Amino acid sequence: MSSPPSFPIPIADADTQPFWDACRRHELVIQRCARCSRWLWQPRPICSSCQTPDPVWTRVSGDGRITSWTVIRPPTLPAYAERVPFVVLLVQLEEGVRLLGYLVDDAGALRRTDGEAEGVAIGARVRLRFHDQAGTLLPSWTITP
Repeated sequence: MSSPPSFPIPIADADTQPFWDACRRHELVIQRCARCSRWLWQPRPICSSCQTPDPVWTRVSGDGRITSWTVIRPPTLPAYAERVPFVVLLVQLEEGVRLLGYLVDDAGALRRTDGEAEGVAIGARVRLRFHDQAGTLLPSWTITP
């Protein structure tokens, strides 16, 4: 008897643990430099602009706009075989940071779609949701009217 295919999940490290802890609380946090106020993504121990250590984790709304997107179709990883097609979004948050995530419904469930019926388009407004992937909550988005 074979085990079911597994979904890829992130592995937290010292730099990313606060991000994943916040996701478990259904919050989105991004690092911000206490000195120069620059938003930092990917998480890191020092500001990439002014080299100030220990950026501050700051809660953000997660709302933003689509800057790019793609449809995932077969062939894909075995764990996704019954879920394709689905959409992966590149979202620019209101704070200017860009994050990747799934297109989901209001409850955070992955939408099986090519994005057309949902109105996926560059510039479309999106609202943060969290998608549970194998017990890890991932920032994801739904289209807003």
